[in-house]
Amino acid sequence: MPITTHYCRLIYLFYVLCLVFPVSAIAAQTHTIQINNNQEIEFSYQQPIQNTGDTLLLVIPSEYGIQKAETNLLEALPMQNIEVWICDLLESYFLPNTVSNLEKISANDIQQIIKKLHKKTNKKIIILTTGRGSIPVLRALASWPSQISPPYLTGLILMHPKLFTKTPSPGLVAEVMPSVKKTNQLIYFIQPNQSPFWWNRNISLSGLQQSGSDVFIHSLKNIRNRYYFRADATNYEQQLATQFPHLIYNAINQIKHYPSKQRILAKNYNAKPIVTTVKSHRTLSKYKGSPIPPNLSLQSLDDKSYKLQNDAGKVLLVNFWASWCPPCVHEMPSMQALENKLNKSSDKVFKIIAVNMAEDKKSIQQFIQTKVAIDFEILLDTDGAALKQWRIFAFPTSFIIDKKGKIRYAIYGAIDWLNTDVIHKIQSLINE
Repeated sequence: MPITTHYCRLIYLFYVLCLVFPVSAIAAQTHTIQINNNQEIEFSYQQPIQNTGDTLLLVIPSEYGIQKAETNLLEALPMQNIEVWICDLLESYFLPNTVSNLEKISANDIQQIIKKLHKKTNKKIIILTTGRGSIPVLRALASWPSQISPPYLTGLILMHPKLFTKTPSPGLVAEVMPSVKKTNQLIYFIQPNQSPFWWNRNISLSGLQQSGSDVFIHSLKNIRNRYYFRADATNYEQQLATQFPHLIYNAINQIKHYPSKQRILAKNYNAKPIVTTVKSHRTLSKYKGSPIPPNLSLQSLDDKSYKLQNDAGKVLLVNFWASWCPPCVHEMPSMQALENKLNKSSDKVFKIIAVNMAEDKKSIQQFIQTKVAIDFEILLDTDGAALKQWRIFAFPTSFIIDKKGKIRYAIYGAIDWLNTDVIHKIQSLINE
């Protein structure tokens, strides 16, 4: 059967018009389920008041642990006849909330959780997981013991999932986790568009669809990943965070109304955990991709056409950034200081080209006027085309191009551009 991918681009008005959930006056309950090796898994749960619904939402939190927006589901969804169980997974194993610990959870343990919840409640199960929590969940579903996915497992909600094995070095191709290509489920994929993951979503989607998954895409406009619990959340993000139950309720309804079908699972999949989080010192490193820069032909903030060829013979720092990205903003003063330092002479041999990701001109101008004091060149990547061509998977990402037009160094993430080693590397290119 053909794979169905449905793109849903909904705006905040949708949430305003949604059903308003009454607040439950009944406190959530706690329960422990024993799985393999007598491991006890702790849950918070809430049954519908009438207990007439046939759907159970199993929430497996991300590497950041259980968030208030998720516990709010315990109040809102049971009022709509949806039973909610939140699995305090890492806490049950007495492990800190880290990505590496989450990725260590065995596929068999999660399979046992799903099976025992179904046995206890006899309800259809939809799983909600966020961030890197998607990795152990997909690993469990892809390696289900039978050849056919259990009929009571009706869908999976992935909230801004991180499906890559790691953030690739600048210029290199990203790889999805092996379980992504082996999963066959009905998936509701929610992704804020102020994220590099939104612009690279097709890599994740093609991986998910490889084994037959049907995927709905729901973009959330003008907000960032983790918007519902960010310490630096904007007023708009905070407002949308209160609508989190509406968002999940809508996803559940989409899944429930999609025609059910038998899902054949991949054979010979090795569900061995793959820990991907290896911390390393971030520094300006030799570029590993093709030294020939991708095309960069964009309009500047002051309405001029720009091409890389315009600055032939100079050493260039090409920086991909966004005003909503705190690390991008944090490093900008040192970038400006670096340009000032290296251009003390009249030669102007060094130049910064800052490529903004898809923000409108007015917002960028206001940002420069009120947030940072910079005067280097800003280009407008209005449709994300440059971001895709340059393979940007993290913000900020920066490239150093030598006087012959070859990429020599690169880094993703923010650094202090006045660091002695950084200045030495760039100065050496200027002196060539």
